[in-house]
Amino acid sequence: MNDITSASEPSKDTGFRNPQRRFVALPDYRELEFEPIARTFRGYTVLTTLIWWVPVAVAVSAVNFIPGVTLLPGLMAPAGVGLLALLIGVYRWVDAGRRGWALRDHDIAAREGIFWRKVTMLPFARIQHVETSSGPIERWKGLARLKLFTAGGMTSDLDIIGLEAETADTLREHLAEQIRLRDALAEGEGRTAPAASAAGDEPE
Repeated sequence: MNDITSASEPSKDTGFRNPQRRFVALPDYRELEFEPIARTFRGYTVLTTLIWWVPVAVAVSAVNFIPGVTLLPGLMAPAGVGLLALLIGVYRWVDAGRRGWALRDHDIAAREGIFWRKVTMLPFARIQHVETSSGPIERWKGLARLKLFTAGGMTSDLDIIGLEAETADTLREHLAEQIRLRDALAEGEGRTAPAASAAGDEPE
């Protein structure tokens, strides 16, 4: 019977270790001190809510003036749209205060949500591309968003919105530098690996 490993054969140390860690010893993400997003982001949420919902309220009101077409009598239709817009605006206002981000040595984290809260952590080792973007209103408010992409992804895997434009640019450059350092290290290891292998194959 052939054994997979033989006691007479020396085991090759690959350097890989996977020791078990006790749960109580794991770091707690709640200890992260999240940086708040820009103060002007709340004003941005109010403005964009109005830009979206005011035309809807006007259109709904105008429908009642079409002969033979009545959605709801009187001002009930635009009032309903206005109430919905108010609720959405309040939700976005509160959500803006809950958002935050944190940067560590090896990953970046983002927090969002009110009822369904979410904390997303993305290691630098997985990031392949990073970019900043901003729309006209965001630029007017001095805001930008940071988009992080991983390998094989057509869309961003992590968006951090509501950042000050300068902060977003600084984070983009920092993360891009981390990617360059990681790739340079991987390339250096790839070059030295064959040399080490060849040296090991030399006869005694």
